[in-house]
Amino acid sequence: MDVPMARTQSPDDLIVEAAAIVTVDPGWRILSPGYIAVKDRRISALGPAAEGRLRSAKRRVEAPRAFLMPGMVNTHTHISMAAFRGACEDIPNRLTKVIFPLERDLVTRDLTYWSALYCLAEMARSGTTTFADMYYFEDEVAKATDKAGLRAILGETVLGHAAPDAPEGYGGIDYARNFIRDWDCHPRIEPCLAPHAPYTVDAEHLAQIVREAEKLDVKIMMHVAEMDFEHEKFSRLGGSVLRYLDSIPGLLSPRLLAVHMLYLDDADINLAAQRGLRVAHCPASNAKSGRLICPASRLQSAGVPLGLATDGPLSGNGMDMQGVLNLFPKMQKVREGRRDIVTAREAVRAATLGGAEALGLDGDIGSLEIGKKADFILVDLDDFNIQPVYDWYSTIVYAMRPHNVISVYIDGDEVVAQRRMTGFDQDEVFRRMGQIADDCAKYISRISPA
Repeated sequence: MDVPMARTQSPDDLIVEAAAIVTVDPGWRILSPGYIAVKDRRISALGPAAEGRLRSAKRRVEAPRAFLMPGMVNTHTHISMAAFRGACEDIPNRLTKVIFPLERDLVTRDLTYWSALYCLAEMARSGTTTFADMYYFEDEVAKATDKAGLRAILGETVLGHAAPDAPEGYGGIDYARNFIRDWDCHPRIEPCLAPHAPYTVDAEHLAQIVREAEKLDVKIMMHVAEMDFEHEKFSRLGGSVLRYLDSIPGLLSPRLLAVHMLYLDDADINLAAQRGLRVAHCPASNAKSGRLICPASRLQSAGVPLGLATDGPLSGNGMDMQGVLNLFPKMQKVREGRRDIVTAREAVRAATLGGAEALGLDGDIGSLEIGKKADFILVDLDDFNIQPVYDWYSTIVYAMRPHNVISVYIDGDEVVAQRRMTGFDQDEVFRRMGQIADDCAKYISRISPA
C-alpha cells in the first residue's frame, strides 16, 4: 500500500532507507528497517522506515539489501606513503635504516599529492569518512583530501633533522605555521602540529610546539611510547616516556593525540587519564613490527578516549579500517587472557564514536544522531562473507570486509557511489601510482637487503 507523502514539511535534501541502521547512539539503537534524513549537511531525522516514507525529500535512496552505519574514523595515518607500500619489509630498525633515507631521497610534492589521492580512494571505498594524518608537504595532502571530499585532521611533521620539505632541522615548525594559516577555515580539514616523536624532537622544541599550538589553538599529534629504544632512553631520564613528556609544561593535555602508547605501566595509564590525553591505537602495524600490544582496554577503562588506526601504508599496509577493527578485540583478548573483554559492540564504538572522541570531533561525527554531520556508509548484505546476520555488531567486526561497502556519504554528499570515487577519476589516479612506483622501483631495489 502506498503511503501518502507529507505536504507541509520542508523537504529534506536526502533520505536513505536501509534494511538496518546501526546508530552507535547512547541508547545503542538499531532501526530495522530504518531511514535517515539529511538537511543542510546534517542529520535532520532518523527512525523506523515507515516514518521516513511520510517525509518528502529532494533525493531518496532505497537500499533494502544494505545496512547503514556511521563512517569509520581512522585516527592515525601517513597516507602519502602509499607509494612505498611493501618496500623493504621484515628489516630490523627499518625506520632509521630504510624509511628516513627513502623519504629524504624520494618524497616530493608531486609524489605526496598523487599518493595521497591513491590512498584516499582505498580508505573511502572501504568506509572511512574521517582520518588523522601526519606527513611532509601536508598542504598537498590537504589538497587531495579536499578533492576526495573526506574529513581530516592533518598535521605537518616536525623533525630535529632535515626533512623532505624542510632542509634544516625543525624547519617543519615554520612550514606548519603557514599550513595552519592557509587551511584553518576549511569546513572539513583541520590543520595541526605534528612533532614526530620524543626521540626526534628535543624538549626545547616540544615546548615551543606547545606554545605555538596554544597560540594558534590547534591540536598536536605525536608518536609516543612506540619504540623499545625510546622506552629505554626516557625510562632512564624520567621514569618512562610519558613521565618524561609530563615534564614539558602543557604537552600532556587534551590537545595531544598520542599515537601507539605501547610502553605504559599503571602509573602511565593513570597519568594519561589525569592529563586528558587522547590515544590512537594501531594494532596491525604494531603487530607487524613485533612490538608490544597496547594496553588499550585498560586505557579505555581508565577513561582515556581511544580510537583505532591503520597507521601508514608502509607500516600497516592495508588502509581499510575493517582489518584493524577485526584485530583490535582479538589482540586485547590475547593480551589480557580474557574472552569477555572488548565486546564486538565496544569494538564498533572504537572504530566510530571512539575515534571521533580521540580526535575531539564527537560533537559532530561518530554516531548517527539528529544534529550531527551526515557522515555514514551503506554496506551490502548480499555477499557470502557477511551472511547470515544474527548480531549486527559481530557482523561488522568479524565478517564485514572492505568490498562490502557500496556507498559513502560525508556531509550528506555521496563521495563513493557504487564503489567509485565521485570527486576524481580513480582510474587516472591508479595509472599515476603505477608511474610513481616505476620511478621508485630502482631505488627501492638498491636499498633492499639481498
